Amino acid sequence: MADLASRGSKLGLYGLLGLLTVAAAALLLFEPWIIPTFSSARQWNAIAALTITAILCDAWFLRISFANVYSSVVFVPLFASVALFDHPVPIIMSGLSAAIVEVFVRRKPPIRVWFNTVQFMVAIGLGGLIYHSLGGVSSTEQFSFSFLPFAGLVATFFVVNQGSVALAVAYSSGVSIHESWERIGGGARLYDVLASSLAILLVFLYVKLQLVGFAILILPLFLVRQLYQMNLQLQSELEEKLELMVKAMEARDPYTSGHSRRVAEYASALARDLGLNARDVDVIKRAALLHDVGKIYEEFAPILRKASKLSPEERIVMRSHVVRSAELVATVARLRGTVLEAIRHHHENYDGSGYPDGLAGEDIPIGARIIMVADTVDAMTTDRPYRQALTLQRAFEELGKLAGQQFDPKLVALVCKSQTIRRLIGPQSGTEDTLLLSMEVARRFKRPPVRPVPN
Repeated sequence: MADLASRGSKLGLYGLLGLLTVAAAALLLFEPWIIPTFSSARQWNAIAALTITAILCDAWFLRISFANVYSSVVFVPLFASVALFDHPVPIIMSGLSAAIVEVFVRRKPPIRVWFNTVQFMVAIGLGGLIYHSLGGVSSTEQFSFSFLPFAGLVATFFVVNQGSVALAVAYSSGVSIHESWERIGGGARLYDVLASSLAILLVFLYVKLQLVGFAILILPLFLVRQLYQMNLQLQSELEEKLELMVKAMEARDPYTSGHSRRVAEYASALARDLGLNARDVDVIKRAALLHDVGKIYEEFAPILRKASKLSPEERIVMRSHVVRSAELVATVARLRGTVLEAIRHHHENYDGSGYPDGLAGEDIPIGARIIMVADTVDAMTTDRPYRQALTLQRAFEELGKLAGQQFDPKLVALVCKSQTIRRLIGPQSGTEDTLLLSMEVARRFKRPPVRPVPN
């Protein structure tokens, strides 16, 4: 099964690469070439200056913390090239700058160089077609701006550029296309749209001031790049704070830390299987990673080490860990809201008998419901001081018995058929037993059974 999936991914990647290559060649040959004459110093100066600017912008990239993807403001000079030059100058310029940076700066293998070169050529080529079809004008002699053609250029470029990269990442990593698209663009799409307006300024400055205009725009391009870096830095700082909290748990109780990391993986897998978007998956993963962080307080230490049954007083203390965890997480401003709520309510039972607030059904945040299932799966499939680990199939049976009481029944059906959960924990049970359990849960709660993918 894994070999077939790998072979299918490679075929998908090569198919995408072939399609982009054909599209780039077709776009180059689609229209007659209009090459500036050798005596046109104004145009050749602009071509040289824009090409160098594109190379420098792309070389001054930022690394996105997802699938080895990069971000830069190279689109600014590329958009300007469409408004300044006729076909095929923008396509050739985009391909040349991408190839130079990929080979000499990032030092990528040939297939990566080929992919990024042709996808840039297709993105700017199709963008140029849309720009001219909507009435856009290309000229180095006079400035002409119309909103609709420029908007068409920007939208087309980003859809093709980010879409092709998202497809490639999805084929190579197994992440869904939708999630790849969200993670690659993410919160930077607003920055992209705003930064695109600099291309209009670049065209205006060159028409009026020629090469001096390019020099004037260096500072704005630097500032835009810094905005992108600040956005990524905020994300990085949040991840560092999460890691610090996890290390604090690990220093106090190695089991709790290992448990939390596993629960985070199971919870994010269930969130993906449920079809949640990338932002919600990240929120749930963070909440799962920190759902037991309150146990680092001293009052929980003797209880966590106790091998026998807890007393009623000790149970009351243990129940307080959800509130203590939420209070600790609330000290980080960016974790307040959905992350905090998922942590506070991850022991609320589906029938309303849980704690700390007695929420029931859909009133329980979806992240909390997912964490409860993931938490229980890990607790049952790992050794504890008071018992040996259960098999995965036995754990699924226990979940099925409590579906609709302690657990959200649709999540029980989902976890029982999840191939990702099975892979993370290890192959311990057959799909036929899982199918029967999924059908039983579906029958009890009048939902269609979820059929597992065969091994």
